Amino acid sequence: MALEGAFDIDADRARTFVGEFGGRLYADLEAVLADPGVAIVANLTPVSQHYAVTKATLLAGKYVYSEKPLAPVLEQATELVELAKERGLLLSSAPSTVFSQAAQTLFKAVGDGLIGTPRLAHGNLDMGALAFMPYSEWRSRRGVPWPYWDEVPNGCVMEHAGYQLGWLVAMFGPVVRMAGHTALLLDDKWPELTKVAPDTSFGFLEFANGAVCRISTGWVAPVGMTLTIIGDQGTLSVRDVWQASSPVLRRRNVMESGKTNGYLAEAEQIPFAVPPVSHRYDDTHDLTAGAGIADMARAALAGGQPFLSADFSLHVLDVSLRLSEGWGVTEGA
Repeated sequence: MALEGAFDIDADRARTFVGEFGGRLYADLEAVLADPGVAIVANLTPVSQHYAVTKATLLAGKYVYSEKPLAPVLEQATELVELAKERGLLLSSAPSTVFSQAAQTLFKAVGDGLIGTPRLAHGNLDMGALAFMPYSEWRSRRGVPWPYWDEVPNGCVMEHAGYQLGWLVAMFGPVVRMAGHTALLLDDKWPELTKVAPDTSFGFLEFANGAVCRISTGWVAPVGMTLTIIGDQGTLSVRDVWQASSPVLRRRNVMESGKTNGYLAEAEQIPFAVPPVSHRYDDTHDLTAGAGIADMARAALAGGQPFLSADFSLHVLDVSLRLSEGWGVTEGA
């Protein structure tokens, strides 16, 4: 499959995109949907437009890979998943960091039993105090500003929890019980915004395989993007889940003598299980941002389902929404 082109309500933005990556400049969304050469549409619109654009695309008979989340509310996302199934279409959602070298190596290490049975996970995706950063000056390589006016009102959970949740669900299965708490601590630091969502979230997750997780997501605490898996024979850790080639470190359980709290050996790096993916960018973080679209394309050509299936994406969204709402203990999430 090849890139056919792009459309954006900002024509200059679409023009610079096709100028760099190729394809035609579409006049509007209707032109995209009417093009028989288009098989997959990547919906990279603001969150408020995800539902409408994805629904129109599915009704036009095309597969959709959506920026996260599938929709801002679960009912809309569920409708989209059901529509895709009814029409035999593929539907998938970011984030796609599960395809990174770090993630794939961690998954294999857990699956191979390198730390025995996984019992506990500690996940963090704390981005630092965004309100104190020069966010209004941030630009992509093509000069596109970071849309803080769209992302900050969505809140830290809906914007970033999926980066950890995708890895956890891929390793441990669906969440079956959970609790969450959110807080808005720096609401007065965004005077130009009329709506600000919680900027701090803590969650407890229990997975189908029995493992439990403590997850922290936020825009207040200093930067920390670590994931640690604790098993009954040691630990596995990734220092930065936003860096595709972040090393995966194992520390084995060892016997100590004397009065000591130590029981873990020195860290050793696990060899990467896969080569780097081609579909990525390294603008600010080495993210496998395009790998989900490539995964969908492979599935479409093979007549199967992408790894980030519609049901997988819907479950991650469901858990994210519950965390963002600060749910109490919930069975069968």
